[in-house]
Amino acid sequence: MDSAILLKYDQRVPRYTSYPTAVQFSAEVGTAQHAQWLGEVGRDEAVSLYVHVPFCRELCWYCGCNTQVGRHQNTFETYTDLVCREIDLAAAHLSLRPQAAAVHWGGGTPSSIGPARMARIMDKLREHFDFLPDAEIAVEMDPRVISGEDIVTLTRDMGVNRTSIGVQDFDAGVQKAVNRVQPYDLVADAVKNLRAGGITDLNLDLMYGLPFQRQDSFGHSADLAVGLSPERMTLFGYAHVPWMFSHMKLIKDGDLPNAEERLNLFNEALERLHAADYVHIGLDHFSKAGSEMDVAQREGRLHRNFQGYTTDAAKTLLAFGASAISTLPGGFIQNKSAARDYMKATKDGELATARGVGLTDQDRLRSHIIERLMCDFQVDLEKICEEHDIAVQGLAGDMETLNPLIADDLVAVDGWRVNVLPRGRMLVRMACAAFDQYHAPDPDKPAHARAI
Repeated sequence: MDSAILLKYDQRVPRYTSYPTAVQFSAEVGTAQHAQWLGEVGRDEAVSLYVHVPFCRELCWYCGCNTQVGRHQNTFETYTDLVCREIDLAAAHLSLRPQAAAVHWGGGTPSSIGPARMARIMDKLREHFDFLPDAEIAVEMDPRVISGEDIVTLTRDMGVNRTSIGVQDFDAGVQKAVNRVQPYDLVADAVKNLRAGGITDLNLDLMYGLPFQRQDSFGHSADLAVGLSPERMTLFGYAHVPWMFSHMKLIKDGDLPNAEERLNLFNEALERLHAADYVHIGLDHFSKAGSEMDVAQREGRLHRNFQGYTTDAAKTLLAFGASAISTLPGGFIQNKSAARDYMKATKDGELATARGVGLTDQDRLRSHIIERLMCDFQVDLEKICEEHDIAVQGLAGDMETLNPLIADDLVAVDGWRVNVLPRGRMLVRMACAAFDQYHAPDPDKPAHARAI
């Protein structure tokens, strides 16, 4: 991809982990709507669950998650009690007892509250949901704050069978520049303990676009990560949005790689992962050849949600904790973001609803189109419109929006079929934006990260 194309398409665009995106969420959707949508959850298909723990030992300056520094055991105890209470409150609105296909723990650092408290929350979830025998229970981990004993508790008492570790980069200078110092040996020991504890599905996160990253050293970091033999890896681009997260102001714009350098960093790691026989999944995930994700992608069964690419086909996601976002039959609901606000509302016996958005028929259609583009890099619009009982001719204007991408050999169109070409894979979100009826970039009010 030449520099002219990079500059032309290095625009701000949603990551499309949902549609509509969180930018469209409104406080007009409140507690009453939340309760109604919970009541519409059926038992005809299993749901997924998410628990958010908004605490970390210290802030990583690149982090775009809802978290805060937390060290007080009393706060952790209160938060645990109130997440359990929220689960009770939400379950009271369910018309049936759902089955659960997966649980994902995110943050923050979930283990910051301690594995015993996490196990208490899991027990509460099991009170209200029937877990499938092969349910995936995944936890995001910080190798700096997890012990071998903690891992035993997580696997034995909680049934954790998948973990993810944020590596980002093994270069000491880069780690210092983003306030996340964790030498290779520390991560390797954590991986060893996880394997000893019975974890057979491990994910490592790498991140490109961080300050002071160099192509050669980032490639070496990718090699080191591959040497730990994770089942999956992710290669995320750092989203520098200091107007949304004030701690990102500690990272100087001048220390960050430009668009061309970011692409070179990505391609360097990509080459190392391909050489190690990792299969490229979607935009930024990788897995070992023959894995469940590899097969799902080849068979068109890959999905995308707030946790990224997944084989989880559940249409309903019930999320608990501060800032957690639920995907319900009628739309998306987000809890209050500040931990103190979330805890106050829950303590008062209320659903901690902050905002949300209801789904229209057009939203459901466009969500389907965007997900298939993000997962398959191709979509048959006529077929999808037929499934939604909507005339495909209504997308004629959206198709015209693809013309610049077609002219630059990034996208090909055949009738109502859209294909993102290999040359345009990194810019698939630009193709998705053509079908996003809400996307209207405002340079004075940036709301998203750049496309590259």
